[in-house]
Amino acid sequence: MFVEQKKPKDFDCGYNLDRMIDSLPRIEDEEERMEYAERAVGLIKQSHPNWVDEDGKSKAAWDHFFELSDYDPTEFGIYNPYDSENS
Repeated sequence: MFVEQKKPKDFDCGYNLDRMIDSLPRIEDEEERMEYAERAVGLIKQSHPNWVDEDGKSKAAWDHFFELSDYDPTEFGIYNPYDSENS
């Protein structure tokens, strides 16, 4: 009856970030999926402001997003803008 709960992967962001990342593969539209991934990275940036540079960009937040994913985001069209292979 109850949903099994486990500790959030990132205590600063909490369960919402876990749910956001886990839901991404179910979004069918690739553009919408990428926008939602950017929102998840935005939550990481808000929770870890010391990772964000003065221009509002954060390689560390994107890297963290990819570390937290239980799947390979690139298989769903989500790419790290700081990854040299995608530049």
